[in-house]
Amino acid sequence: MHIKRSLVGILIVLTLFITLPNAHAAEQTGGSGLSISPTRSELTINAGKSDVIEITLKNISGVDIKAGAVINDFESNNETGDPKIITDISSQSPTSIRDFLIGVEDMELKKDEIKKFTIPVQIPDNTPSGAYYGVIRYTAEPVAREDATEKQVSLNASLGLIVLIQVPGDITEQVQAQRIAVERNGRISSLFVSPPLKVDVTLKNTGNGFTKPYGKVIVTKGGKEVYSYEMNNTDPRSNILPGASRTFKDDLKNVDGLGRYTVTANISYGKGGDILTLKSSFWVLPLWFVLTVLAALIALIVAGLLVYKRLSKHRLRRR
Repeated sequence: MHIKRSLVGILIVLTLFITLPNAHAAEQTGGSGLSISPTRSELTINAGKSDVIEITLKNISGVDIKAGAVINDFESNNETGDPKIITDISSQSPTSIRDFLIGVEDMELKKDEIKKFTIPVQIPDNTPSGAYYGVIRYTAEPVAREDATEKQVSLNASLGLIVLIQVPGDITEQVQAQRIAVERNGRISSLFVSPPLKVDVTLKNTGNGFTKPYGKVIVTKGGKEVYSYEMNNTDPRSNILPGASRTFKDDLKNVDGLGRYTVTANISYGKGGDILTLKSSFWVLPLWFVLTVLAALIALIVAGLLVYKRLSKHRLRRR
């Protein structure tokens, strides 16, 4: 009976094993022929008040260019928090910043020229409180025709400045804890042969303002802490847009031995009055352990067959 229970337990483990499957940069450059600084601007402006956005553009294309400007709305991709730009300007999001920005226009820059300028921001008196956001994008076009022929393909890309504006008033800051999990090479599971490499903490902003969650994530084994880190520990911290979810992915370390691990996240937001707790457990079963179990299973099956064969022969003799 004891051997039979052990065999069933090993089979369950093996069955599970088989079936379980940034915008923080101060300057942005690239194939656009331009560099822009900063890449993100966060403002808090009361209704009826104004402020300015400071921008530095540099022509790094090697030729004289015109930097074409456009304001686009965007939405979160609900995974990394990166913006999904809405290029269709025929419709306007309720959270758009287009009506707030004044004097966003094209400008010409000589080769290697740097221009520092400001864009005025005016919030109308009747603007409801809440979060508003968009991106100011610049696309470089060579001014001279001969340069256009040679450079146009490499200057098709655009780069932009993300603008986040919060209008104070009736602001509700609320975060919903959705999931904590571990993954290796994009595969989320609760059972691993090789140690997982990332911790994923997924949160949703259910309020009407921007929120910047933060907190401590602790990994334990047998009740003993083996690793910990501070989530969203950047300057400035990353935002979650209203109504959007975001997964914060961080490196997982010191998980390298056989056993059951537990990862716990204690998350705060706003002024830190509320704490959300997420917890999940996972197993690490190294290859040597799996092979040992397989060998033991095969040995048990062979032993069982031999015993069954002997018992069958004994019964036949008794007959």
